[in-house]
Amino acid sequence: MQLIKLLFVFCSLALVGCVSNPLNEVTSERYSEMCAKYEKSGDYASAEEACYRAYVNTEWGNLDNELKSQKLYNLARIKRRISKFSEAEILLNKSIEIENSLKEVNKIRIGRRSVELAVNYAAQENWINALETIKAVIPIIGQFSLSEQDYIFKVLNHFSEHFTKVGNIEDADFLNNVKKG
Repeated sequence: MQLIKLLFVFCSLALVGCVSNPLNEVTSERYSEMCAKYEKSGDYASAEEACYRAYVNTEWGNLDNELKSQKLYNLARIKRRISKFSEAEILLNKSIEIENSLKEVNKIRIGRRSVELAVNYAAQENWINALETIKAVIPIIGQFSLSEQDYIFKVLNHFSEHFTKVGNIEDADFLNNVKKG
């Protein structure tokens, strides 16, 4: 009988470790709200810390992968804004990897992360990867919200200007044609 009780306790503890913790979810959301507030006010150092804590709570609480991906994406956006490009790249790639592993792959969420990754590459003067990454988003531009489309077209325009400046007219024309279509 004692062995059965011990086995029951062990199995219960094992199951608890596999279940998400609602306290961590609430804490993660609170940190996400703080991150957004700091980002809006331009306090990127505080935003970075809050976004980091939001993500860490998804790990500690064993929360779902969709939520982890979102927290990684938010943290990566802040990292890019404060020129921590290598860190942002790692986080964005991890977020894209998670998104691709979900049962229901959401092309728009992957597209958002890809646009951010392309901008991150461009900030590092890695124009080849920037162009290849943004090209993957072009077929689904019409599925984004209007404000997101405006941002993507600004990115495409910036990329086109760069390629024109360096004499890569073929890629500049390609990007310009996307903007017109």
